[in-house]
Amino acid sequence: MLCLVILLVAGCASERTAESNISKAAIEEYFATDRNFIGDVAHGKIYGSERAPMTYGYLMLSRPVRHFIGNTQHEKLGSDSRNDFVISREKLRMTGKDFLDDLFTHKTPETPRDILLYIHGYNTTFEQAAVTMARIVTDLDFRGKAIFFSWPSNGKMLKYVADQNNSDWSSKNLKTFLEELACRASPKSICIIAHSMGNRETVNALAGLMNEKRLPGDRIRTIIMAAPDIDAMIFERDFAPVVLGTGAMVTLYVSRNDKAMRLSYDVNGYTRLGGIEDYPVIHQGIDTIDVTNVDSGYLGHDYFVSSRQVLSDIYYIINGGVRAKDRFSLSPASFTRDGKTYAYWVFEK
Repeated sequence: MLCLVILLVAGCASERTAESNISKAAIEEYFATDRNFIGDVAHGKIYGSERAPMTYGYLMLSRPVRHFIGNTQHEKLGSDSRNDFVISREKLRMTGKDFLDDLFTHKTPETPRDILLYIHGYNTTFEQAAVTMARIVTDLDFRGKAIFFSWPSNGKMLKYVADQNNSDWSSKNLKTFLEELACRASPKSICIIAHSMGNRETVNALAGLMNEKRLPGDRIRTIIMAAPDIDAMIFERDFAPVVLGTGAMVTLYVSRNDKAMRLSYDVNGYTRLGGIEDYPVIHQGIDTIDVTNVDSGYLGHDYFVSSRQVLSDIYYIINGGVRAKDRFSLSPASFTRDGKTYAYWVFEK
């Protein structure tokens, strides 16, 4: 009987502890987009997939009670309580000036001035980008200003080439937005997370700013390139010096198990930066992290939001500025080619 009571008490205590860590939360996020406006908030159809002039806005979302870190299943956006992420307040069409004034209004000196900017990838709707941003904010416990830039991806698997064209079209708008953001941001306050094809747009925008000398050199603290869908050789030649030239700490996540990178290789004919053929791409000054050993689902492409290991790694990058060599979850690896040794990092099994 005594053993039974102990087991029951232990079980109840465990359940109470789990519940206390899974509570409702309000998530604030800003956005900039060059998609066409739809405005059907109730059904989660706010912006479409057509090209349009830049629009800015703000969302307040309620996180579902049963959201677990790394959970990416069955989460939708809308104003109806049956949706997983519910919009409780919004400003959907702000001017650039009003947006920046609202973003950089600090109510107290203690208000965090850090900015987390997320640029989504291919096959992503505006609403999906908003939900992913909410996941990132809550799973990383980010306390600053969260912003996502949503370019007009079609949100369809078979629209890859159209998405490439829209990403290239949108890069000029992202360049302008980055400049506006950087001019008003505090030094070393901007953290960028770009995923998949969003990296293509990001490096093009940064290259434009750097070439025109319009990017303040001390604003970007870190650039995280997750599964970048970029030609690896073009990146090494043209864009690696650009991202390092920002003065940011740059981290590159790659995987052998990324099926999206394999499909992109088949379509484009050249190795993608986020994939691995023989060995990962290594560039001096950039921390390359091989996530092959991480459980990353069927496609192996969204590990930056679906893997607790990767999320934990990103947490230490954003909140502590900790380089790969000092992060406990990673082990060193290397290979030799043409008499030269290249070092990178792996998640152990």
